[in-house]
Amino acid sequence: MLLPFPRTAFLAATLMLAGANPLFAALGAPAADIQREGQVAAPLGHQLVQVPQGVQQQTVLTSQNVTVTEYSSGGIVFAVRWEGPVIPDQQLLLGTYFPEYASAMQTHTSMGRNAPVQLHTPKLVVHMQGHMRAYTGTAYAPALVPNGVSLSALGIDP
Repeated sequence: MLLPFPRTAFLAATLMLAGANPLFAALGAPAADIQREGQVAAPLGHQLVQVPQGVQQQTVLTSQNVTVTEYSSGGIVFAVRWEGPVIPDQQLLLGTYFPEYASAMQTHTSMGRNAPVQLHTPKLVVHMQGHMRAYTGTAYAPALVPNGVSLSALGIDP
């Protein structure tokens, strides 16, 4: 049985990227993973943000030219944002939070393939928008965000 086009396109993109090597640490994973999995790059000039004390920011440029910026505290990634010509592999990006995302996306795909994603669950918040060659997005795990940290100040959509 063929799936509706948006769901098929989403699954095809996910499967195509799943074979790629991870180039960043997953949400909720140790931030140190970024050092062995990707090419650490300086953040783009227009993306520089002042990070609060106790928060580390690392930026990676993936092989698909997607800039992924991770924010961690206590060595654990609590938020990520991305910008690039393709959507990064969400399973690698979201790690153990991916099943929650995938479940919610089953209902989202009926809204159209270019519809912005605004997923809010107790465990995961994801905002994504764009079109081919111009995607942006943010994701965070509310339980991992340090007290007193303003997500908006980090460029993360709350």
